[in-house]
Amino acid sequence: MKRIWILLCALTLLLAGCAAPEAEGPELTETEGRALIALNREGSLSTLLVTEDGEAIVLTTEINDAFCGWSSGDRVRVTHDGVSETFPAQTEVYDYKTLAEGDWSDIPEETVTALKDLGWDFCLDVHAPAAEPQTVEDPVTGYCGNTVTEVTLDGETYSFWGDDSVALTDIVINLAYAPEAVCKCLPEFTVDTEFGDGYGVNLTESHVRCEAGQAPLTAEQTEEIRGIIERNCK
Repeated sequence: MKRIWILLCALTLLLAGCAAPEAEGPELTETEGRALIALNREGSLSTLLVTEDGEAIVLTTEINDAFCGWSSGDRVRVTHDGVSETFPAQTEVYDYKTLAEGDWSDIPEETVTALKDLGWDFCLDVHAPAAEPQTVEDPVTGYCGNTVTEVTLDGETYSFWGDDSVALTDIVINLAYAPEAVCKCLPEFTVDTEFGDGYGVNLTESHVRCEAGQAPLTAEQTEEIRGIIERNCK
């Protein structure tokens, strides 16, 4: 009986040793380069990594709100799996980090040209602040400091009221929006008010857009909004 028990134990160990190994995760690599924000051929926003040798790689990920703080030219590092052999190439990102700020001058011109030839767009429209406020003939008035304004910036939503809420609401809801003025520049943040929502604001290019169209901001309005954001969206 003892011999049979020993044989059963040996057989169990043998079978365990022959069991299929556990599935391994993807082999990951770290790559540094420059961030590039663009609209792909379908008009969807994409984030790419431009490597040291000028290769453009489209970054995909399941991380919520990934890359939202990046600007084109920033030096970044991504942890990713294999790179496809398409052009532009594509890879899945599992972790990422911003290393240093940058700008468009850090992106190789030949990389941008090659992507443009494929129908990619980089939102490089040039805008100048309006000389005079672009306000509608009959602006909305009468709201008080209790009106609440929400700003969504870098994936976070900030709510505030008081003088800053009134000032920001007064600017965005009373601009004379023109549907033919809408460009491809992307909003830097969105503003929702009690009197209308979905206002996309780009302070770099001094304009606001909504379903009705787009309107330029004056330099003074741009700086006023910038101050409101700095005070209430930390």
